[in-house]
Amino acid sequence: MKKILFASTALVATASVAAAELTWSGSGRFGLVYNEGHTTDTVVDHRFRLTVNGVAETDGGVKFEGRIRWQADDTGGSKNATGATGNENDNGAGAASAGGAGFAVSTGGFRLDVGNVSDVFDSGDVINWGGYGVGYTGFLDQAANFTGFNKAGFGNSAENQQTLKARYTAGDFTVAASYTLEDNALPAVAANDDYWQVGAGYSFGAHKVGAMYGDSGDNISQWAVGADGSFGDFAYAVLVGDNDAAADLMWGLSGSYAVSAAGTLTAFVSDGGAAGADTSYGIGYAHSLGGGVTIAAGVGSNTAGNTQADAGVKFNF
Repeated sequence: MKKILFASTALVATASVAAAELTWSGSGRFGLVYNEGHTTDTVVDHRFRLTVNGVAETDGGVKFEGRIRWQADDTGGSKNATGATGNENDNGAGAASAGGAGFAVSTGGFRLDVGNVSDVFDSGDVINWGGYGVGYTGFLDQAANFTGFNKAGFGNSAENQQTLKARYTAGDFTVAASYTLEDNALPAVAANDDYWQVGAGYSFGAHKVGAMYGDSGDNISQWAVGADGSFGDFAYAVLVGDNDAAADLMWGLSGSYAVSAAGTLTAFVSDGGAAGADTSYGIGYAHSLGGGVTIAAGVGSNTAGNTQADAGVKFNF
């Protein structure tokens, strides 16, 4: 990893750029996932991600960034949140694919993201959306019942979607706004509809509160408010939201507790959302082996009332 980084940095430096760096990073995971709502209820899960990030900085201190991600997943569907979608009988290994490029320009407290980048609801700039999920795949979390939201971000897909997002941070206060030009259909958004989002957050000590609002071209509005923080070894997150595409107000609670220097226990509950949706809940445990390697497992119940579980190892490099 270090040899690749140094060689890449040296290569970029020879191109007469004032200050530049090219880095590679990634993650991997493999294990088993279970969903009682699928005919083939247990499948082998795996994922490999590789992200390349290029950074250049002007003499005046303005930073320019570009990144792209490759990802390969298994093709099994048992890790889907409901019991009725996905390739539920497939236990295959999918081919790697690359997503669209994302770019950023930043100086001081201001940052502008352009391209295949996160919108306000996905970015985590003002709200901890998922909170503390369960399982080594994070298959369920406090947003499990949050349906119908326009929410998309950087990855190895969504390359037909372009987003512009501006964020400004001054001390403990953060504001953000995004505009997404749609070229494909997302949940609750008609094809080719653009949408916009705004949000603001405030941090005080170990705690943060935030709120977000968005609207799309077909007049579907959405909002969410949240809080998260920690008290020593215990961390918490709370999320409440609604949109015109959902039947009921949605809410979620999650927590994380460090039971030892290497072990962490997580739990969540989520409710509301689609008509007839069951309350989602779950519990999980993760144990760090050091060096960026973690083994974890979790079990929970999804919005269809089906039991889901997983167990495996994940690592970063």
